[in-house]
Amino acid sequence: MQTTMQLFERALSHHKQAEWARLLNLTEAALSQAKKRGRLSPTMAGSIATQLGENPTQWIAIAAIEAEPDSPAKKALVRALNIAKL
Repeated sequence: MQTTMQLFERALSHHKQAEWARLLNLTEAALSQAKKRGRLSPTMAGSIATQLGENPTQWIAIAAIEAEPDSPAKKALVRALNIAKL
């Protein structure tokens, strides 16, 4: 499964972090905190995906799954999403 950090790295290949903060109406600190956590929030992921012309629904789902604590249910959902090739 792709990760929101992969999406963020693609985003940073188009614009600097400061520009993304401006485009998304966020602070640079919010993006730095997401980077430190190792994941984007669903809102950030969907917004960045939209700006990049990617499917925001896919990225919102990935971000939501990343935010969940590890559990058997999460593992099953990740397997299902890998099969569906989101």
